[in-house]
Amino acid sequence: MPTFLLSRYNLARAKTRRAIFPQAAKMTTGSDHGFFEYTRDRFVIDEAEQMARRRIRFNINELGRVAAKAVGAMRCVNIEKCADGMYNKAYTLTMDNGMQVIGKVPNPNAGMPHYTTASEVATMEFVRNILKTPAPRVYTWSSRVDDASNTVGVEFIIMEKLLGIPLSVVWSKLNLDARFKIFIQMFDIQKKWSAVRFTQFGSLYYAKDMESCSDSPLYVEDGVPVTNDLFAVGPAAGREWNDERRQKLQCHRGPWSSVLEYRKGIALREISAIKNLSYIPKQMAMIYGPGQLYQPTLAKKLASLESYMQILKYLLPTDPSLTSGHIWHDDLHHENVFMNPDNPTEILGILDWQSVQIVPLFDHSLDPSFLGYCGLEIDDDLDIPKFPDNFNSLQGEEKTRVFNRVNDKAIMVAWRRLVQGKNPDQYKAIKFQKTTPGHILILSRRIFELAEAHLHALLLVLRDEWHDHFPEESNNSTPFPIDFSAEKVAEIEADTKRADLSIETINLMKQCFGDMWPENGVIEHEMYEEVKVALRKVKAELIEKYCGQSDQNKAIFEELWPFDD
Repeated sequence: MPTFLLSRYNLARAKTRRAIFPQAAKMTTGSDHGFFEYTRDRFVIDEAEQMARRRIRFNINELGRVAAKAVGAMRCVNIEKCADGMYNKAYTLTMDNGMQVIGKVPNPNAGMPHYTTASEVATMEFVRNILKTPAPRVYTWSSRVDDASNTVGVEFIIMEKLLGIPLSVVWSKLNLDARFKIFIQMFDIQKKWSAVRFTQFGSLYYAKDMESCSDSPLYVEDGVPVTNDLFAVGPAAGREWNDERRQKLQCHRGPWSSVLEYRKGIALREISAIKNLSYIPKQMAMIYGPGQLYQPTLAKKLASLESYMQILKYLLPTDPSLTSGHIWHDDLHHENVFMNPDNPTEILGILDWQSVQIVPLFDHSLDPSFLGYCGLEIDDDLDIPKFPDNFNSLQGEEKTRVFNRVNDKAIMVAWRRLVQGKNPDQYKAIKFQKTTPGHILILSRRIFELAEAHLHALLLVLRDEWHDHFPEESNNSTPFPIDFSAEKVAEIEADTKRADLSIETINLMKQCFGDMWPENGVIEHEMYEEVKVALRKVKAELIEKYCGQSDQNKAIFEELWPFDD
């Protein structure tokens, strides 16, 4: 197995903090440009373009009027902008009767016009009313900017303001027993999600918002087909279908009726992005460069996907519980889960249902990210971790680090034990994700951005494990479907070594920067200049180390360096 860890790649979804709570500074007039700009942080990668992707102009006073009408108030008397999200803007709207609601407006980078908002609203109603998940109630919305009834000038959602406080406020203060109570509630919620098996793959919409709908039942629950004419499965609205300009692609986005066709659709999307967008996206999982570092090319990306397509049908599991579609919230971080302030172990609501997809369990994030575990993969034996023998002799920060590491692992082990014992299908999907086919399927979703070297490396691993994974094919003398020449194997192995070094390089940078590291490419305003200076120094050191005196190598490094100067 290659030395890399899949946890080094953030492939499923950007773990951003899209909190719905007000900033300290109130803004009560729509003339303030801060209402329409991204103001929370500074970007260290393509800042001008990143800001443009998050700039949206509209009639904010009209948003207040529409909200007041929707909730039966006379007028909106105050508007506060909430902390910026990476994909949306949110506002706390206060009515003359004291009622508060949230107004949510998607940024240009949020996704496909109409589909992103339409899917989010339908998803919230479905999970709230059908699956009994505590999602916000929607009062009114519009996904059609060109509709005469939309006087705001943008797509928007007026929704319930959840009571309570973000889990981030209390999590670090809770003991293990209290944390267990929280994840048991989340487990019960997720078990309901896994019990409903959709008959198609894509995203959920109101049927009235689709040009055509399937005649098949919408989903199956407890073996019983369920027809619901209010909803329909339509095009996939996930981040992976929109990030890095993918929303501009003319490609089939679903719905699909089989897991094989759905998975082919992903590969064809990535191939289309490579061929039509024709650039190497900047990312923060690796430091690209010449010589010893990994240097991506569009040709390498295409080659990895062509190999993947040859073997795709063999990668997919045959267990029906792993090949049905499920609706799932894939970003359960501390700020998307709201708790009762009087009983901080009680979940009151879950935010951010944008870009939710109906896909197989193995394509979902099955462990809530608020559990906070960042260590090595948990073994199937699920042994409770123990403190080291010398724990009592440790002092200060080192003792605290060890204590937190053991506690975090204990929480994850307890979570996995619960899932294993009470929801076997979810646990089977977690186990499948850890197999070589599972790893390949995960990496294949973002090849336009990164991971082509390690995808090819995993295909070599699969070739060596062919008899173990596919005994029926082996017994029937079915050969491994891909013919890798000795020259190609050598190239893959060399690229994997370079890619590992590129990952190690950026991980060392993270360690050196500590709290100054610009996670997701953003950093606080007050640290911006200091971080930019530090990045320039690191860049100079890396050029000296990996480029030497070669002007050509320096030019390559400059072109691939992700951060702004």
